[in-house]
Amino acid sequence: MSLQHALARVLYAAVLVALLAPSTARAISMDKASTIRDQCEISIGPDLIGIVAYMPDRSRDRFCGEFPATGRIILTIDLIAERLRQLPIEVRIVKEPGGPLSEEDDLTPFTVAYFAPRLYPGGAAPIEHVFNESGDYAAFITVTEAAGMKRTTRFGFTVGGWLQFYATAMLSGVFLTGAVLAYWQYSNGGVKGARRRRF
Repeated sequence: MSLQHALARVLYAAVLVALLAPSTARAISMDKASTIRDQCEISIGPDLIGIVAYMPDRSRDRFCGEFPATGRIILTIDLIAERLRQLPIEVRIVKEPGGPLSEEDDLTPFTVAYFAPRLYPGGAAPIEHVFNESGDYAAFITVTEAAGMKRTTRFGFTVGGWLQFYATAMLSGVFLTGAVLAYWQYSNGGVKGARRRRF
């Protein structure tokens, strides 16, 4: 096998890995989110809520905090404390171009989606939004107590993390390149050996 043929195979393998990288990267994201359970749990006052996110148009995997690409994302807020199911829940999603925001800031200019207060007696609050731009975001979740007092918590996340998205592609490309070159050296050596034996 010639060196040109070996390099052509390397190029073909790299293109194939680049095309398959998105699904592999999404699987890695799911593993990280599902194995570190408390990473998706945050407190709102004395109560705990869980957050599990999906990208239904791209994968059936679960995510938490890092999404490898833009698109439709569903944040499912699990009202772990039963008392929260009897209180209005309000959600505001903001983009944070200049760093983390807090509930004391004026969030209106940064708001990309708003979900008015409502009850979720079933214990799950599905929040769906199409993210067209990559970057840092946060969901501000507000609970209104029976006495009128409001408590807010912040859940920050990243959309379109390119490094995580292509990390698998780069590692796989290095592995495939080494495998193809090793195969070429082995095949080339075998051919030369056969030629020597003939003469």
